[in-house]
Amino acid sequence: MGSSIKLRKYVDRQGLAAFLRELADAVENGGSDELACLDGFQELKLGVKDEFGQLKVKAKIKPAGACEESEGEEPLADGTTRPKYKTLKKRMKTSFNVLVKTLHEGLVPPREAADAFLADAALMVTYPGYGDEYYESFSRACAAFAAACESGDVPAMHQAIDALVHEKSRCHAKYD
Repeated sequence: MGSSIKLRKYVDRQGLAAFLRELADAVENGGSDELACLDGFQELKLGVKDEFGQLKVKAKIKPAGACEESEGEEPLADGTTRPKYKTLKKRMKTSFNVLVKTLHEGLVPPREAADAFLADAALMVTYPGYGDEYYESFSRACAAFAAACESGDVPAMHQAIDALVHEKSRCHAKYD
């Protein structure tokens, strides 16, 4: 992906306060220029270090959504685009890890993570040559997970996510 935005600047204490206010405003309302796409970031790292009276500010912003997706897309014959397979798999890894961790802690996973994973899983099985023979059983496991999510049944979600872990392991053993 490689779409992280890196900022480095030296400021005094008042400049730091102004930068932090600008950063907070960009998180709430969307930014511009160097802080564009900050309203939908995936990751934000901020470091401040005093160097002989000047404050060195380092920020690394990994945008999510539109800022990131345009570079990780491939055109289709009908004129539309879809994410490149690698981009899609990285996105799926993030949502899947959240689902597995929360369910293994006995918690209800965030609906946003479940919806994102299921949408990406439905798209993933349209890519030929990446484990086609596993797509049907994977899709059935996804359907079971979706049904468990709809019912709010945490033990059923846990069982379904374990089935998805198994399907992922089977496919990745051959294709990774």
